[in-house]
This record gives sequence, C-alpha cells and structure tokens, in this order.
Amino acid sequence: MTRQRGFTLVELLVSVALLALMVTLLARLIASATNTIQIGQQRIDVDSQVRPLFERMALDFSQMVQRPDVDFYGKGTTAGGAMSGAALSTVNDRIAFYSGVPGDYSGAGSHSPVSVIAYKVNSSTGATNKDVYTRFQRMACGLLMNGDSSDVKNGPLVFGPTKISDIWTSVKSNATTDTKYEIASAQIFRFEYYYLLTNGSFSVVPWNAGIGHTDPLGLRDVAAIIVAVAAIDQTSRILLSSDNTQIATIAGKLPDYATTMGPGQLLAQWQSKLTSDATIKAMPRPAINGIRFYERAFYLKPTPL
Repeated sequence: MTRQRGFTLVELLVSVALLALMVTLLARLIASATNTIQIGQQRIDVDSQVRPLFERMALDFSQMVQRPDVDFYGKGTTAGGAMSGAALSTVNDRIAFYSGVPGDYSGAGSHSPVSVIAYKVNSSTGATNKDVYTRFQRMACGLLMNGDSSDVKNGPLVFGPTKISDIWTSVKSNATTDTKYEIASAQIFRFEYYYLLTNGSFSVVPWNAGIGHTDPLGLRDVAAIIVAVAAIDQTSRILLSSDNTQIATIAGKLPDYATTMGPGQLLAQWQSKLTSDATIKAMPRPAINGIRFYERAFYLKPTPL
C-alpha cells in the first residue's frame, strides 16, 4: 500500500508567511497608488480653479485703462497704502483699476465701455461672512457714462483726480464687505503681487524711482504685474479648522514680496515656510501637503510716450 505524503507543519507556516507578505506588499502598493491618484486629483482640482482665474485676470489687465488722468489703486501707491503684516486683513494685497471689460451694470442710463475691476482676499469674520472668509474675490462694476446718474456709488464713470478708493471705499480693506464682490476662487487664500518695470527690474512701487518718477502716471514704467497666489483644494481644506482660522494663520506666515528677491524666490520662501514654521508643522500634514503656489506675469499694453 502506497502512503501519500502531505505538507509538513513547517511548509504550511512558510506558505502562510509568504502569502501574508504578498498580501501586505499588495496592500501597500494599492495604498501608494491610491495616494498618488488622490494627490493628482487634488492638484487637478486646484489647477482647474487657478488656470481660468489667471485667464480672467489676463483679460482684465490687458484691457486696463492706462492714462495719466485715470486712477490706479495698487500696491505702493499713496491710496493703496501699506499692504503688509501678519494678519489676513493686512498680509494680502489689494488692487483696483479701470478696464475695458464688461461689468455688472446697475441702474438706468447709458452704459460706458469701462468697468472698475478689483481683486482681494476677504478677511471679514463673523457668522454672516463665513462663506467668503479667506476666499479670493473679484469685483467687476460696469460704469455709466458721465451725467447719466447721480448715484455715484453705483457706477458713474469718473475720470480726472477722483480716486477709485473715494468712490468704492471697499477696495481699501480686505475686511470690508461689499455685495459687488463675488468669489472668484474659493481655493485661493493668499494674494501677493509686485511690478516688473520697463527697465527689467522688479519693484514694490509702480514707477521707476531711479529716473526720478514718484507716481504711477498711467503705469508708464510698468511692463507687467506679477501675481502670486496660494491655494488649497477643498479635500485638504476640510482637514483644517472649520472656522478657517488655521488657513488664515497660514496666509499670515507667508511673507510679502521684497525687492531683494529674485525670480521664483517668493514662492520658494512660501514653500520653505510650510516645512519649517512650527505653527504650520503642528497642523494636519495631509492638509498642508494640499497647498499649491502659483505665479504668473500679466503684461500690460505699452503706454504711449
């Protein structure tokens, strides 16, 4: 009679161990692939918000009214005031200008081809502002022709010495609410910009002080406005505090542009803050990994000499 030999206990244990190892490796491979796909989806999510916004800004800037008798409210100007600090209400920049793009017209009268365009990150706190707090906003207010309306606040076209900030006072503060502002990107929470001058240098004021200029005067010395933004996808954002105080803290940690910085150094310093700042490091790492930085130069029309 022939005896059939079965598996020994040692062989069974080795087989089980090998099977467990293969299952573990497979699980790690699937987890790694899932994580890679998730990161890719998060990047796509943010890219899909920032890219069209940049295209919108490119159009707004390309149609900017650049005349000596037309006001420009921006970083470095007297009206713009200082745009620096550590709080969300001061660290984010603001900008407003006249542009030949369609806007939201209100009231009756003859519509002009000019709108006032403004950008800022809202820093208004409170229950009524929770849906816009730390969100990037845009205002496009279509204007009426002079003499067609006595309602100055709601849209007459004003040239000459009149300041944009005197008519639309909300452009002067990130914390001032205004129904004319709409959310342009819920993902962007940090907005910074600086100027590329026609001589090739970078500046925090929109004129060339080296040749004695002290005012924008139709942005004659500005070749481009370079915009830098920080954005976070919605999946990563929900890992932070629901009242958005943590995202506001992160915004305050990202430094302003300084004239000592060369090309790309602003975003490099922002990235360094994410990995070195103790307060940020204490926040959920998956959320911090979801933050993306973008920078783009928006070239202006050459101004006549």
